[in-house]
Amino acid sequence: MNKNNTSYLRQHEDVLSFRDLAVGTVNTYVSYLSQFIDWTESFLGAKPLPDISWEEIRSYIRYLKDVRSLNPRTINVHIAQLRDFYQYVLHRDWDRYQVPYLHYDQLLPRVPDKQQINAVIDSLENLKHKAEIALLYSSGIRVSELCRLHCGDILVSKKCIYISKSKNRSDRYAVLSDRAYQKLCAYILTCYPKATKNDWLFPGQKAGNPICTMSVYNVFKKQLAALGIPASDYSLHSLRHAFGLHLYESGA
Repeated sequence: MNKNNTSYLRQHEDVLSFRDLAVGTVNTYVSYLSQFIDWTESFLGAKPLPDISWEEIRSYIRYLKDVRSLNPRTINVHIAQLRDFYQYVLHRDWDRYQVPYLHYDQLLPRVPDKQQINAVIDSLENLKHKAEIALLYSSGIRVSELCRLHCGDILVSKKCIYISKSKNRSDRYAVLSDRAYQKLCAYILTCYPKATKNDWLFPGQKAGNPICTMSVYNVFKKQLAALGIPASDYSLHSLRHAFGLHLYESGA
């Protein structure tokens, strides 16, 4: 990447950081713009970014669609980053009629049934893993929220879970079911008896750190495969969908 384009990329990163986006979000968005810059240097030579035409930008979108075979939702994020780059860094108007967003299909998510979820939970021998999956399903919280829970966030008297700084940066309460609480108690009493309210509810392998989302993901996928359930059919987020759907089916 040439010196000028590196400077543009750093300016874009500064703007994203100034907007106080999450670190992971900033890294993702910077990588999207970096991919665009790499493409321009490969196919447009030393042409300055401010001089790139709308047709050339559309050529890049076609490249994402036809060569890299990205799905329309992902391509729309790429377009959004180009728009932000033009507006915040190049200080140029972005013409949405020249580079429109792609249409995409709205598909219903695949949701495991109650029997499948209970089979996964009941078949887990590790009490920590059993508590993790049970809590995800019974409360409907995100896996990222599960991993950041402290022991003090389990409010037994109120039968709820305190979620701080969720995905939309708001605090909220989630339901704590009796079955999930029983599995949490079994896990704490057996594996984590000296835990305090300030400790991570599910600590990771590295001291002082919570469990990572990929660890929970791997446990879930491995158990699906062990039960003969196609692992490609469901993700951890499927448990969140199942929480809402099963409540609705029960009359909520």
